[in-house]
Amino acid sequence: MTGDGLSLLQFADRIGLNVFALLTIGLALHAALGVVERDAFKGLRLRMLVASGGLVVFLVLRLAILIAQMGDGSNFFDAELLPLAWMGLGSSTSLIVAGAGGAVSGVWLKSRIIAALGAIALGAGFGFTGHSQGLSDPGLAPLMVATHVLIAGFWVAAPLSLYPSRTFDDARLLGRLHRFSSIAIAAIPVLIALGIWLAWILAGGIEKFFGTTYGLLLLAKLLTAVIAMGLGAINKQFITAKISSAPAIGRLWLRTTLYLEATLFAAAIIAVSAATTIGGPSE
Repeated sequence: MTGDGLSLLQFADRIGLNVFALLTIGLALHAALGVVERDAFKGLRLRMLVASGGLVVFLVLRLAILIAQMGDGSNFFDAELLPLAWMGLGSSTSLIVAGAGGAVSGVWLKSRIIAALGAIALGAGFGFTGHSQGLSDPGLAPLMVATHVLIAGFWVAAPLSLYPSRTFDDARLLGRLHRFSSIAIAAIPVLIALGIWLAWILAGGIEKFFGTTYGLLLLAKLLTAVIAMGLGAINKQFITAKISSAPAIGRLWLRTTLYLEATLFAAAIIAVSAATTIGGPSE
């Protein structure tokens, strides 16, 4: 496979890795923080298995792509290069796999603590890889990346946990919306602030932030996050109240905003995946 082909494959892998990682983290945090009721954990099991299983598949593919990049581009499973590839990705891979196992176990055993530990390990796994590790002095950047990923996962999984399914009565739906909003109102601004700070230091200052493909991709991600935050504010201020006063209309509005949020999340994930594969801070 040519270099361009490997880059595109790496881009696709990063999209899949980010999607399934964020969903696994988010579902685990919704279980851990009480957004999802303990008696509803059974309904989370299939979603968690799909999310964590997809995550492991894309983790394996990430390792295989690195092996191919270190070789001639044609061999994805070179046993001689595997130890070298593992030196670069082993720590993050181990943490992410352990975190996925913890997330699944927490939901399966109905343990909020285990689910929380799983989510934290997943976030830490992202702090051990990526462009923050390439900084001459990473400092707090890896910790901030891990925190950023944790909050992003909590937000990205919202369309799944808050979707107004017919199996939810209005009281249960309103309970989830209130519990989610009580956490999000503090966490999402922190997410945006961390995103700005990380984009600034990874791009290398204002000139590169606005003058390179890498910086513009990070800027696009931030803009989609701000728009999604606005939709979240609409949910909290208007739609939740509408569900109380006119449930049918409120549920319709909620479905619409959640679909829009999911679209924005997809755009943000594509942008950051491109920034960490096709683009790069050196541009």
